[in-house]
Amino acid sequence: MSWLVDALIGVGIQMSAGFIMGFLAGYAAKKVAKVVAVVLGVFILVLMFLNYYGIIVVRWEKLVGLGEEALGWIEAQGTSVATFVLMNLPMIGTFTAGFVIGFKKG
Repeated sequence: MSWLVDALIGVGIQMSAGFIMGFLAGYAAKKVAKVVAVVLGVFILVLMFLNYYGIIVVRWEKLVGLGEEALGWIEAQGTSVATFVLMNLPMIGTFTAGFVIGFKKG
């Protein structure tokens, strides 16, 4: 019976830590996402302005190609991520819930 209590305490700690870390990560992610969105938006507008007036020539197809390469890399890493998720399901579930709540509050 003691092993059951130990297992439940371990899962409880894992779930609590997951929720707290998820909340903090979600809150911070929203704050960072706002700053990154503004910086990227201004950067793209400056590129478009400079391209329009002929100061620089932007090869937009190369920028799209970089995004496609990044998606290919993410796709290749999928199997190792799936294994990690299955091994840490209680913590990941509560982390996700905490992240969503923290993101909404941020």
